[in-house]
Amino acid sequence: MKDFSSFNLLPELASFLKDNNLNTPTPIQEKAIPSMLDKKDVCAVAQTGTGKTFAYALPIVNQLKSNDEDIPMESQVGNPRAIIVVPTRELVTQVMKVFKSISHHAKLRIRNLEGGKDKGRSRRLREEAFDILICAPGRLASAIERKEIGTDLLEWLVLDESDQLLDMGFGKEISKISSKIKNEKYNVALFSATRPEDFFKFTEQTFTERKFTEHFMGDSHGIKTTIETFNVYLGQREKPEMLVTFLEKQAKGSGMIFFNRKEDVSKIGEIIVTRFPKRKVWTLHGAMTKSERKENFDGFVDKGGYLLSSDISARGIDIKDINWVLNYDLPFEAVYYLHRCGRTGRANKKGTVFNFVTSGDRNLIARINEAIIGQNNLNIQTLKSPNSNTSSKTDDTKKTGKKVSKKVAKKHLVNKKAATAKAKKKKSAVKKRTPRYKKK
Repeated sequence: MKDFSSFNLLPELASFLKDNNLNTPTPIQEKAIPSMLDKKDVCAVAQTGTGKTFAYALPIVNQLKSNDEDIPMESQVGNPRAIIVVPTRELVTQVMKVFKSISHHAKLRIRNLEGGKDKGRSRRLREEAFDILICAPGRLASAIERKEIGTDLLEWLVLDESDQLLDMGFGKEISKISSKIKNEKYNVALFSATRPEDFFKFTEQTFTERKFTEHFMGDSHGIKTTIETFNVYLGQREKPEMLVTFLEKQAKGSGMIFFNRKEDVSKIGEIIVTRFPKRKVWTLHGAMTKSERKENFDGFVDKGGYLLSSDISARGIDIKDINWVLNYDLPFEAVYYLHRCGRTGRANKKGTVFNFVTSGDRNLIARINEAIIGQNNLNIQTLKSPNSNTSSKTDDTKKTGKKVSKKVAKKHLVNKKAATAKAKKKKSAVKKRTPRYKKK
């Protein structure tokens, strides 16, 4: 495998790599960086946690810095030379940090543009000179429409988590953005964790007459082999009780708990805070304000603990040292099962995934297993569908996953037996009352 020195990057970038002890590129970096240095349109698909952000950030910064002196400062006012489009505010923050760390050596100007309360942000950018803009698609499309952001100098348009951008309904915004770009010589880079069929149809329609250099890593759809999977079979109403037991007996270190409904994120979050007042608990979902989401996300990154989240943080978020993931609900979209599980076991570290599985999850399990079986390169454990009378049982079949922690299952069953015995004792203790006799 090559090392970064073989790319002949500028001294500023070589200094950045040295200071951060980055010597050997990941497979996607090894493929994508040379293509982007040659100014080719790129479509790169690689599994989560493989360093896709650096795969496009390094060559873009290298290109912009190499011809930085050729562009007058006054022409750069409101005109970024590279635009990075991501689907969520959390990803804007994360990608911003990556580019900021590189620009500390390269001395480029990085700005961000998100949705939210600060409506005057794009108007202020119209009066600033900067090199790279990191943004969400809706806000960018409206800023270009209002001529608050120019595209005369654009050299790179990057769609990060491009399949998710399409899944979240940003197709119209992306088409509008591409149609408004004035500089015809700009390049496009698409980075993604999966490659659904409808995405390629959209790409052909949006970026017509472009020939993409494709880099598909063979394991781009799968969960890393360093992740162990444990399944807990229970009834829907038993989930809150089991979650408390799980946090008491099983959860070690920081972890993420995923829900399908934002209402459950808040409701269960309150339960956990009440039961574990000394533990750090954070919540994240789409109904929260920008400031609330940023505060909770940053708090979890900096301090650890438990992050209760909807699928808003299932994709692309790179947080170190997440020891486990718990799917309180199995996701409605099968691909999100893979993305959720990919939050742990990153950078070749061991990770663990726990699933709460109910009898009502049969259809979800079928779709998830279909997605897993469709992968050709990794032996990923499928999920066993519970029987109609299954409750609080563990999956002990090697073909369908590993057995859940004995402590959790045993504790849960003991609690049920104790509650039943207590009820019987209470019932037997009730005696018939002796009727009162009237005085004569």
